[in-house]
Amino acid sequence: MTTLGFDEHDESYIEDAYDDFLPPAIYRCIKAEAKWDPQIDLTPSLEILTAFEQQIETICSQTRDTHDRLEQLLDCFYSQWLFSASSLKVPEYKLNSISYTLSMRSGTPTTLAILLCHFLQHAKLDASVSITQGEVGIHVAMSDDEGYIVEPSSGQQSWYIIPENTNEDNAQEQEPLELIFEDEVYKLFLAQQKWSFISENKFGHALTCVDLLMEMLGDDPYERRDRGYLLNQLGCPKMARDDLQFFVDECPDDPAIEVIQHQIEELEDNHKTHH
Repeated sequence: MTTLGFDEHDESYIEDAYDDFLPPAIYRCIKAEAKWDPQIDLTPSLEILTAFEQQIETICSQTRDTHDRLEQLLDCFYSQWLFSASSLKVPEYKLNSISYTLSMRSGTPTTLAILLCHFLQHAKLDASVSITQGEVGIHVAMSDDEGYIVEPSSGQQSWYIIPENTNEDNAQEQEPLELIFEDEVYKLFLAQQKWSFISENKFGHALTCVDLLMEMLGDDPYERRDRGYLLNQLGCPKMARDDLQFFVDECPDDPAIEVIQHQIEELEDNHKTHH
C-alpha cells in the first residue's frame, strides 16, 4: 500500500483521512499514541516517516527488479537507517511505540514489522505483516507460489517456494503462516501496547488501549475482562464487577473462570464492607 496522495503527513492529514476512509495501519498506530498521551507531538515522527518514504521513492525509480528492490530496501532499513531491536533497558511500552521506533531506530519485533511492511508496501512490493508460530514477521510475495519471509529484528530472509505438485492442504502444513492486514495489524499493536502498559502499572494508558480495541470489537468478553481488571485497579469496583460478570456469563468454560469468579466475590465483599 502506498501513501494516499498527500504530500505532508501532518495531524490534519490524519484527521481528514478519518472523515472519509481509514488510513494505513501505521498512521492509526501513530495517531493512537495521542489518545493515551495527549501531550505528545507527533509531527516529528510524521516528518521522519515522510523523509524515509521519499528516499524509498528514489530507490524505486532506479530499481525495477522486485528482488533487487527488496534487497536495497532491507539494506537501507538495517544498514543505513540502522533500525534494530533494542539492547538497552527501555520500558516495553516505549519500544512498542511507532513514534519512538522512528525517532530512536529501535523497537519491538511488532513495531519494526509494521514499519518495514509499510515501507515495502510504499515501494509497491506485495508485503504483509505475518505471524508464524506466534512470531511476528514480514511476508513478501513475489508470485502466488514463492516469496520471502523477513525476520523484523535482524532483516534475515528466508526464501520459500511451493512445489507445483503440492495441494492446498499440504502447502498450509509446510507454511503455517497467517497474514494480517490493516485492522488486524492495528489490533495487534493495541493489544501489545495494552499488556506492556499493564506490566508497568500504567493502568489508565492500558484502559485507553482497551477502549480503542472495543471501538472495533464491540463487547468482546476478553476485552471486558481486561477492562474489569483495569477498572478495579483504578478504583471503580462496581463497573469492574459488571465487566467481570459479563465475561463469566459469556465464557463459562474459560480455564481462568474460577479466578475471575473469586475476583467478583472479593469485589462484592469489599462493596458490602464499605456500605
